[in-house]
Amino acid sequence: MDTEKKEENPARMGRGDFLKYAAAALAGTAVLAAGVGQVRAQTARRKKWGMVIDLQRCILCRSCTIACKQENKTPPGMLYNPVLEEETGEYPKVGRRWFPRPCNHCDKPACLASCPNNAIIKRDDGIVYIDPDLCKGVQNCVVACPYEVPLFDDGSKYHDGAGAWNETPSPELGLMQKPGKRIFAGKARKCSFCLHKQDESGDYVNLPACAKTCMGKAIRFGDLNDPNGELQTLLKTRKHMRRKVEEGTEPNVYYLI
Repeated sequence: MDTEKKEENPARMGRGDFLKYAAAALAGTAVLAAGVGQVRAQTARRKKWGMVIDLQRCILCRSCTIACKQENKTPPGMLYNPVLEEETGEYPKVGRRWFPRPCNHCDKPACLASCPNNAIIKRDDGIVYIDPDLCKGVQNCVVACPYEVPLFDDGSKYHDGAGAWNETPSPELGLMQKPGKRIFAGKARKCSFCLHKQDESGDYVNLPACAKTCMGKAIRFGDLNDPNGELQTLLKTRKHMRRKVEEGTEPNVYYLI
């Protein structure tokens, strides 16, 4: 014979049964609330774009420098991502080391604090960029940055009249630059992590030019706020450093050593 389980009615329960019923209900509510909170936390997590550069993989080919220059159409002599070289040790035990040096997109950028015209902006996704419409060419940022990243474009490197540097718009400017209009002349400029490669939602449809071109896969680009992402995995498993941390700028470019 089939038996049907009757639905319990709290109004007809004894005190002990009622307390058990209430405790179970509260527990279920707590689990549900925790689940909702977790979903909200995941939804609210902001991306924080950064780089991890493996110095053991970098072979000094400078393909990152060339790719960056080609992508951003910078004038002659202006490099957003040079590869710096330096000597280490003392004679007779002297060595050499080198490292790509994009903008560090610091959490506390010295360039931003130095700008009197609020032309330097730090976005919610961590990217620091210079608004050419607001920059007045004061050059405080050029002096303030301990990494020597911002560059002043005095316009002298452009050709007069017709020429590639005048006629080819820089994609980092989007529609702001028209052929023949040197919008950067008399202003500061720098690496923007190829911000123009983001879509409307803030995700990258393509890697920044330096990371995409690096033959040795030394330059890794991604979301530093993703605990399970490639960058955090590398930082958890490899010895690393950041340049000039004593300056208090909290740079977001890490070097694996």
